[in-house]
Amino acid sequence: MLAVSGIRRVRGEIPTVYALTVSVVAIAAVLAASLYAMNMLSSASSVPYSLQTGDSGEGVSGVRVPVRGVGIVKLKPDRMTFTLGVEARGATPLEASNLNSEVAGRVVASLLTNGVDEKNIKTSYIAINPDWKCDKDGCRQEGYVAVNIVTVALEDNLIQEAPKIISEAIQAGATNLQGAWFDLKDETRKNLRDSALQKAFADATAKVSKIAEYLNMRIKAIEQVQVSFPEEGGGPIPIARTDVAVAAGQGAGGPPIMAGEITYTVTVDITYVFEPLS
Repeated sequence: MLAVSGIRRVRGEIPTVYALTVSVVAIAAVLAASLYAMNMLSSASSVPYSLQTGDSGEGVSGVRVPVRGVGIVKLKPDRMTFTLGVEARGATPLEASNLNSEVAGRVVASLLTNGVDEKNIKTSYIAINPDWKCDKDGCRQEGYVAVNIVTVALEDNLIQEAPKIISEAIQAGATNLQGAWFDLKDETRKNLRDSALQKAFADATAKVSKIAEYLNMRIKAIEQVQVSFPEEGGGPIPIARTDVAVAAGQGAGGPPIMAGEITYTVTVDITYVFEPLS
């Protein structure tokens, strides 16, 4: 009886020890699985095609490639601006003003006769000042000088007639010439901008397609686009102040004027997101 009961106690303890052993093994297995999962996640985050940018709120994964596209359009300007001035002297302010008005009227009439639209002739400066003469004995006032300056714009085919128009305006009494600034009309500028923009995007598309081909990847998304337009209008091309006698002596042809070309450039900066070909 004693032997049997002792055996029974020993046999009763075996399941308990076995259960503890199994539990330890199970815990170890769970820990091992957790460590393996953590290692897998860590490895996944180091895949080179999962680069992220700090500015990307959507978290699109992939390789980011910035590409710049450039669109350039060149054409001849269709608008030219210059200024004509008239100076007249008199013993009194009124006399100087009346003389100036008479001469300025002839200059404006000459412009209108040559086809310049009235809306393209604008008074830009008018003044009456003391007329000072200075020599080795000092300065002294000798009457008054009246000044009237108009800004003239020529458009389209009238630009070709600019030498003749300017020459005849000088013959009519203009004493000062300043300019010229070559520019584009609003409608022309809009069409030019659209054309340059189209070329810029086409240039960017061609570049990114080649990059994707070389990297054996494909475009997944476009992350950012930035477009840069140049300042509106063309740059001024100065012509020195012309002496009346010199300009008038050139005859009906007038001073030579070369319009040249206006270059209009638009750039687009696009950030593409690439991914490997599946």
